[in-house]
Amino acid sequence: MQTAATRRSRERAALIAIVVVAFVVRVAYVRMAVVDDPLRGDAWQYFCYAWNLLKHGTFSLAGPSATIVPPDSFRDPGYPAFFALLMALRGTGREVYDALLLAQCVLGAATVGLCMALARRWMGFAAACAVGILMACWPHLVGFAGYVLSETLLGFLLALAIWLLDTAARHSSRPLGAAAGVAFAAAALTNAIILPIVPLLAIVAAWKCRSQRALWLVVLVAFALPCAAWIARNATLPPASSASGRAAINVVQGAWPEYHAAAFRAIQLGDPQAKETMIAIDAETRTMLADPAAGMKRIADRFALRPLHYAAWYARKPALLWAWDVGVGQGDIYVFPTFHSLFEDNAAFHAWAGVCFVLNPMLALLALAGCVAAICSSSPPAARWTAALLMMATLLFSLLQAEPRYAVPYRGPEVLMAVFGALSLHRWWVMRARPASV
Repeated sequence: MQTAATRRSRERAALIAIVVVAFVVRVAYVRMAVVDDPLRGDAWQYFCYAWNLLKHGTFSLAGPSATIVPPDSFRDPGYPAFFALLMALRGTGREVYDALLLAQCVLGAATVGLCMALARRWMGFAAACAVGILMACWPHLVGFAGYVLSETLLGFLLALAIWLLDTAARHSSRPLGAAAGVAFAAAALTNAIILPIVPLLAIVAAWKCRSQRALWLVVLVAFALPCAAWIARNATLPPASSASGRAAINVVQGAWPEYHAAAFRAIQLGDPQAKETMIAIDAETRTMLADPAAGMKRIADRFALRPLHYAAWYARKPALLWAWDVGVGQGDIYVFPTFHSLFEDNAAFHAWAGVCFVLNPMLALLALAGCVAAICSSSPPAARWTAALLMMATLLFSLLQAEPRYAVPYRGPEVLMAVFGALSLHRWWVMRARPASV
C-alpha cells in the first residue's frame, strides 16, 4: 500500500518533471526561432538603458555612441538592471543575447514551478498538474522568452511575490512578508502598473485581518521603500522623457480604437488613411505632453462626437487585453518578425497552438469566475491577492492601452484563477445537483 510519504515524493517528482519540460520547450523555442532585428523598438531602448547603467552608472535612454548621457525615467528600471547584470557577466556582444534568452528560459520555467506550488497548496495535486501543463507550453509564455522584452521577468517576479506572500501568511512570518514586499517592489520597478495596486491590497488586508495586521504592514513598508527611492530620484529630473510622459502617451493611444490594430498595421503597408490617423494620434499626444489638461479636453471633445462608439470601445477593452493576437506587433503571438518558430515549423506544437487559441477565451472566462470565487470565499489571502491583482491590472490596462502583449506576465495568475474557477464551478454544480439526487 502506498504511504503518504511515497505519494508526496511521486507528486513532487511529477511536478519537477513538468518544470523540466517547461525549460526544455523554451530552450528549444529560442534555439529554433530567428527574430529579425531583435534589438528594435522597446528592445533597443532596454539595451540602451542597460548599456548606460553598465558603462556610465546612469539610467538613460541615450544611445551607446552618445557623448552626453542625461538621466531620465521614461522606462522602468527593473528589466534594464537585469540586462545590465548579464552584460557585466557576459559582455555586450552576441554572448549576452544568448545569455539573456537562456536566463529567460530559466525564469519562465521557474514561474511554472511557483504557480504549480501555489495551485498544489490551494487546490491539490491534480490542479497543480493542470496549471503546470498549460503554463509549460502556452505559446505566449514560451514565445516571449525569445524577445528582449520585460514580460518574462515580470511574470517571474509576480509569481515569486505571490508565492512568498502565501508562505508568509501561512507561517505568519514577517521576514517572508518583507521578502514578498521586496519582490512586489521589484515587479513594480519592472512595470509601474503594479505600483498603485500593492499598497491598496496591503492596506485593505491590514484593515480586514487584524490577526495578521503586522504582517501586512511589513509587506507594505518593504514594498514602499524601494519604490519611494525610485520616485524620489525621478522627482529630481526634468519632465522630459519621464514615466508620467509615457503614461500620457498610453492614455492617448488607448483612447484610439484604430491604433490597436488597423492603423498600426496598415501604416506599415503604406495605407494613406492609416497615416492620417497616426498623424492625428501624434498631434493629440503632443498636446497631452505639453499640457495634460488641454490633452484631456481634446480627448473629451472627440468622445463627445461619438459617445456610444467610445463607450463600446472601452467596454470591450478587457476582452481585447486577454485576446490572442498581439495587436501592436506582428500578430498571433509575435511582437517582432519571427521565423522558424516552434509553433509554426513543428506539427505537434502547431496543433497545440491551435488548441490554445480555441481555449483562450474560455480560459479568460474561467479566470474571471475564479477571481470572483476567490474574493467572495474564505480562500487563502494570497489567492485573494492574485484575484484582485488580475482584476485591478485589467482595469488599469483598460483605462490605458489594452494590448494582449501586456497580459503575458499575468498569464500565470490567469491560469491559476482559471483552474480555481473551474473547481469552484464544479463544486457549485455538485452542491446544486445534490438535493435533486436525494
